Amino acid sequence: MSDTLFPDLLDNSVAVTTERYAAILGLAPSKGARSPILWNAAFAVAGMDAVMHPFDVNEAKLPGLVAALKADPRYIGGSVAVPHKQGLVPLLDRLEPEAERIGAVNAIYRDGEDLVGANTDGAGALAQLQEVVDDLAGRHAIVLGLGGAGLAVAAYLAANVASLRLANRTAETATAFAERLGGKVRAVGMPNSSADLRGVNLIVNCTSVGHQDGDQASSLGDNSEALLDAMPDDTVVYDIIYQPAETELLRQAKVIGLVTLNGLGMNLDQAVIAFEKANPGRLSIDEIRDAMQSAG
Repeated sequence: MSDTLFPDLLDNSVAVTTERYAAILGLAPSKGARSPILWNAAFAVAGMDAVMHPFDVNEAKLPGLVAALKADPRYIGGSVAVPHKQGLVPLLDRLEPEAERIGAVNAIYRDGEDLVGANTDGAGALAQLQEVVDDLAGRHAIVLGLGGAGLAVAAYLAANVASLRLANRTAETATAFAERLGGKVRAVGMPNSSADLRGVNLIVNCTSVGHQDGDQASSLGDNSEALLDAMPDDTVVYDIIYQPAETELLRQAKVIGLVTLNGLGMNLDQAVIAFEKANPGRLSIDEIRDAMQSAG
């Protein structure tokens, strides 16, 4: 039996035929979000009668959708895509402490009648960086962009690098979050010259610039190639975007010979953690990761 879900709230058509379901909530996750592929592979290995669906929802209908999901016991949780990572915060019953600290969620899970918000973006990003950067604790980093994912990445980096600069097109956001994190974190403007990046040897892009195939823009702007060329030879450039696998920023950095890393691994790790939260005890973390990796 097929049940079409929330036609008045969603911008895409979703038909549920399983006992339970998960969802990725975003403006348009139906246009290529990877989470359903990963979660559905894990559901299959766990032998669960469940599927993750993409839910395209605009900001105005988000409160109604959250209320409808809470009222539907078939909904077990899922993930959150742009631009709703911050907008969901006041709509959930409660947040995990880390999500509270960050002020954004990228995962939801059901706890009884409550919907709980979590943030696994930062943990996923940190795990990937620790695999590539041996001396992470000695790195001087800059995070570009403080949307929901950027806030999470910055919060985790703050405790694991020597110093951290936060750059955002809305300067007030960077200033407020730097004050919130405190210590070795400070707000700066978006870099326009090599002087703005002096002392930096880890660049992390958390903006959406370069997200579309064929996008020739770099998150460092029109002067990107010159800025990268002036960076130290041991600089690592990390772009949390994974579609496309090589953004213009990463292409430019690779040509110069800098170490580069995209967001594919982060996307996997955050999904692994989020799945375990929504389905505790079904599979071990290693089993979830193996299932999701096999899905590509």
